[in-house]
Amino acid sequence: MSNNTVFTAQKLVNPLSLTDQSFINEPYQLLAAFRENAPIWWCEANKSWVVSRYNDTQHILRSPDFEKQIQRWKYTPNPAWLQWFPQFKALKETSATWMLNMNPPDHTRVRAVVGRAFAPSTIHALKPEIEKVAHHLLELAKQKEQFDLIADFAFPLPLAIIGLIIGIPVSDADKLKSWSKALVAIIGGNRALPKLYDSGKAVIELRHYLTPMIEDRRKNPQNDLLSVLVQAEEDGTKLSTAELLSNLILLIVAGHETTVNLISNAVLCLLRHPEQLAMFKQKPELAHSVINEVLRYESPVQAAPRLANKDVVLSGQTIKSGDMVWMLLGSANRDEEQFPNADVFDITRTSTHHLSFSEGIHRCIGASLAEAEGAIAITTLFATLPDLKLVSNNIDFQSPFALRGPRKLMVRTK
Repeated sequence: MSNNTVFTAQKLVNPLSLTDQSFINEPYQLLAAFRENAPIWWCEANKSWVVSRYNDTQHILRSPDFEKQIQRWKYTPNPAWLQWFPQFKALKETSATWMLNMNPPDHTRVRAVVGRAFAPSTIHALKPEIEKVAHHLLELAKQKEQFDLIADFAFPLPLAIIGLIIGIPVSDADKLKSWSKALVAIIGGNRALPKLYDSGKAVIELRHYLTPMIEDRRKNPQNDLLSVLVQAEEDGTKLSTAELLSNLILLIVAGHETTVNLISNAVLCLLRHPEQLAMFKQKPELAHSVINEVLRYESPVQAAPRLANKDVVLSGQTIKSGDMVWMLLGSANRDEEQFPNADVFDITRTSTHHLSFSEGIHRCIGASLAEAEGAIAITTLFATLPDLKLVSNNIDFQSPFALRGPRKLMVRTK
């Protein structure tokens, strides 16, 4: 997209619908145009609102006037014939009982159970294991002159950790990758029937995969989240079987995919900003500051939906009850009103209250784990391979726009 393009509200197009690779690679000029020209914009083509400024986004995330039962949106394609396909039915049933699509009191009940796996003491106890896995992966990678940082490091590291937490063997990584890609393809409001079909197929296969593991934990409880969730289900007061399966799928797919992007975005940001990388190498204690700045500057999640449950006036616009609202988190995180010099990558930044993990009752339950994995990943990586460099500066980011991370990140060790 040309740097001298002049935007007006009439010329704006919904970024959630854009597949142009030049936009996917560099979306921030268009996002700035939204903030300046149409901070709360009705997209007639998609029958939804697009919100781009920090204060408006934060308000929606915190407000009880906007809910998460987005499957109730009046424009959701739901022709009767879809129910004849088990793939569509499975996807609808599963997404409806995902924790991130629940409202209180069900959300409160499910989150209380799942949250046990992400307590501060649990995250602290996991750090040695994260370091161990990171060192092992890098010992293998450094034997190569160049390697794909995502395939060889950013993907298998969080997979091993979520596997440790839930009890999934690393040997099933290829299966998980296939299922994950099918499900994240519909994030961002993609309602193309082939994508929905593939996502539903992945849900069915994940159900078949997880059910024997659940049955095993019923007979032989272990020290993992799956055992905790199974016990909670058997108490009869916490999780139904459908909720158990749905939220395991959510944790495996959504949590893993975003952490892969966080790690790869962090490495790419540092390699593209050598002065910041030099500072980090001198002061590795800045690791958590680096991760927070990456979360702001290149958020792994660029957009998030809410459904208005009453008429709301926000920044002069009337959002009607039942309207879908898409918040551009990546835009909010680049808002100059909140972050001075917002387009500058600065690992010493003090104003780091980004919205990448959402806010309020739906704040990402795995935020602390993601931050820990990211900090350990970059610390271990640059300590082990201090001369790491990009093979090419031309990096293509993946679609859909709502999830941001490189498709491939080729690096060389010398």
